[in-house]
Amino acid sequence: MTEERKAPSLKGTRLLAIAAAAFLGASAIFVLFILPAEFHRDPTGFGRLTGLDRLAGPEVVTVAAAPAGPNATARYYETALRSDSIEIMLPPGDDKGELEYKVKMRPGDTLTYSWNVTGDEAHPEWFYYDFHGESRPNPPDAKATVMEYKQSTGLTSSGALVAPFEGVHGWYFQNQSDKPLVVHLRLSGFYELVPPGEYGNEGKIEPQPRS
Repeated sequence: MTEERKAPSLKGTRLLAIAAAAFLGASAIFVLFILPAEFHRDPTGFGRLTGLDRLAGPEVVTVAAAPAGPNATARYYETALRSDSIEIMLPPGDDKGELEYKVKMRPGDTLTYSWNVTGDEAHPEWFYYDFHGESRPNPPDAKATVMEYKQSTGLTSSGALVAPFEGVHGWYFQNQSDKPLVVHLRLSGFYELVPPGEYGNEGKIEPQPRS
């Protein structure tokens, strides 16, 4: 009858020694190889000597906080974003071919816009525009503040405006040709339309119906 052989048992101290050795080996691999290659951390200098620190790519730079107040990069509004399309018919220059169209804005309100001019005699040098703002409404007998943004000739313009003060902001358009022209104006942002007949929309322009 054969005798059964029993596997030798490991003593507790030997098991602890094996576990400790495994832990130290894993820690060494993490510190010497993984930290410099993956996380740009090289406490021993081994990553710099071996070039492993270059495998992690450029180090991430902490982003500075965005400015607040009047020069804020990000702006927030209580009203919803709106968009409007406006068509302004301008008769020939000899027949009062001029008109102002503005919208109401509060300080810090943002407007983006794009407009172009069409017509048989749509020549860049024959169409003048003045983009500006006025501080209205004003107290009785007070002078309005007028701020010029751009004065030029041309058949198209696109841009954005952050209102510097409360009032009406927009354009004076002048058709200097001898044919009727049409201004196609597209607005988007945070503003209010001036009701037809009020200052800034004395031409009684209505927005185009939304499709």
